[in-house]
Amino acid sequence: MNRLFRSCLPSCALIATLILAACGAPAPPPAPTPPVSSGTQPAPIVSPPVETIDVRPSAPPATPNVRLAALDPALEDWKRTAAEKVYAVNRPQLFDGRPEHLLRAVIVVEVTVDREGRVTRSKILRSPGIASLDSAALGSLKAASPLPAPPSKLVARGQLVFSETWLFRKDGRFQLRSLALAQE
Repeated sequence: MNRLFRSCLPSCALIATLILAACGAPAPPPAPTPPVSSGTQPAPIVSPPVETIDVRPSAPPATPNVRLAALDPALEDWKRTAAEKVYAVNRPQLFDGRPEHLLRAVIVVEVTVDREGRVTRSKILRSPGIASLDSAALGSLKAASPLPAPPSKLVARGQLVFSETWLFRKDGRFQLRSLALAQE
């Protein structure tokens, strides 16, 4: 009997393994989604009421805004006068005629002047990152300082902040947008 048991043992182990493997149940299929009947519609999503608050100021601000509207006629007139001063001092760096369609650089500078027109601060706001042209724009402004004194109605808290745009051609010559003709 020992012999019979020994010869049967590997077969029994194999059968036991197969039986245990067969006992594992496959994963159940996902539950089907219930069909939506055509007669019923899903309940609408209702948001809670939203409280609205009027944020308009009841009175104008106590201090005037230093940055004036870009299309203020008085500001635009003064910017043209200031640009003429920049042109007078930097004549060799200017180009004549209409700006080309493909400019080398367009540089926007924020300029702060005091009541007398002295440039107290200038900062590049937009630039393609050509250091020599950034320097040329700031240098032309510095050479023209002081600019003509701005009208007192444009000066708030002792200063006027405005922006001017330098239009550079490929040869490094420029025009200011305040005096430039429209592009071709």
